[in-house]
Amino acid sequence: EQVQRVRFPDAPAWLQDLRSRAVTDFAHAGLPHRKIEAWKYTPMRRIETMNPMLPAADTDLRHEGAFPEALLPEKPALLMLDGEPVGALPDLPEGVTLMDFQAALDNHEERLRGLAEQVDTAGPAQAFAALNTTYIHRGLVLHVDEGVDAGELLVQWAFSGTGAARLDFARLFVLMEPGSKLDLVEHFESSVPAIGALSVILQTELGENARLNHVRVQRESDESVLLTSTTVRQAAGSHLAYQGFDLGGGLVRHELQAVLDGEAAHCDLSGACVLDGSRHGDTRVCVDHEAPGCSSEQFFRGVLGGKSRGVFNGRAMIAEGADGSSVQQSNANLLLSRLAEMDTKPELEIYADEVEASHGATVGQLDETAVFYLRTRGLSEAEARRLLTAAFCHAVTSRVENQGLAESIGSMVDAAMPESES
Repeated sequence: EQVQRVRFPDAPAWLQDLRSRAVTDFAHAGLPHRKIEAWKYTPMRRIETMNPMLPAADTDLRHEGAFPEALLPEKPALLMLDGEPVGALPDLPEGVTLMDFQAALDNHEERLRGLAEQVDTAGPAQAFAALNTTYIHRGLVLHVDEGVDAGELLVQWAFSGTGAARLDFARLFVLMEPGSKLDLVEHFESSVPAIGALSVILQTELGENARLNHVRVQRESDESVLLTSTTVRQAAGSHLAYQGFDLGGGLVRHELQAVLDGEAAHCDLSGACVLDGSRHGDTRVCVDHEAPGCSSEQFFRGVLGGKSRGVFNGRAMIAEGADGSSVQQSNANLLLSRLAEMDTKPELEIYADEVEASHGATVGQLDETAVFYLRTRGLSEAEARRLLTAAFCHAVTSRVENQGLAESIGSMVDAAMPESES
């Protein structure tokens, strides 16, 4: 009933139809459950127990004190509170435009329509995509002109912590013209621990030879739920580098998809997940090689303590005709507790010739030989174990191009490390 009351009277006919279908799809399917393969290891208990309200219209959001210290001081920052922008939009370089969804329809309607209609909303596996589509009018559009270096943009996400628990939604479209470049940094953290859930869909188009460096850092409270879906379509010669860091959150799920549409496109997806207590982290990666000569890498690390549970599914598909493709997959995990659990599944589908492909997944404990070696150098057993687990994740932080940002994230990773059982 809450969904049915959402209105967007000025929307074009195609968008009203899209939102109506999404409402119908959700009403018929409901939330995901364990009989759905994609959600087999990720139950909805936290959200059902939270019993959140859907977003209210015209809510007065006060953002003072809601956000922690910025990861990129003195850089343009977009503040998103409960899924909505607050304060003034940041000043951006010439050739870079940030606008709300309705304003963007004036110049980019056909492009935005194509992206919006690509989001599947049918069935229980797509329940949150259906709800997110219902609130697509809350979306923002970032456009980078041809050949423009947009520099660094920080997007800070936080919960307000006011009132009853809510399930909020946000949509961000990133349109990058040929030869453009952008460093996008997302930081999910609230200054005040709050009970709430957030669904974010990020849809990106990379033009020929465009480059996107995307860093995502999540350090929310154990009472929060974060669900993200990121899709990047890449034209010829484009380059995507993604590094994700999950250092908090009660239930966190990321869906990452890269579609290599143009010849010689490349994507490098990596992440580090540190879980403790009863946290649950789920990452699903899918890379579709649709054109010849494309390359991709998946490099993910997990450290689990307490009674936490991690899920990783990494898939690469090389379509017919995508000859000369190269794929590398790696997922390695450390269990620091007897009660921690990790479910990992790498997948390769190959329908082309002259392909290079490798994949591997491991779940294990710290190397006791390495622990012993460090102890002979004067470290205590606890110090040795902490150093080794931190180094395990720093293989991902070292991939962040901005060295100052890499050091800040490295410190956050170190602080999040659970204690290791000997």
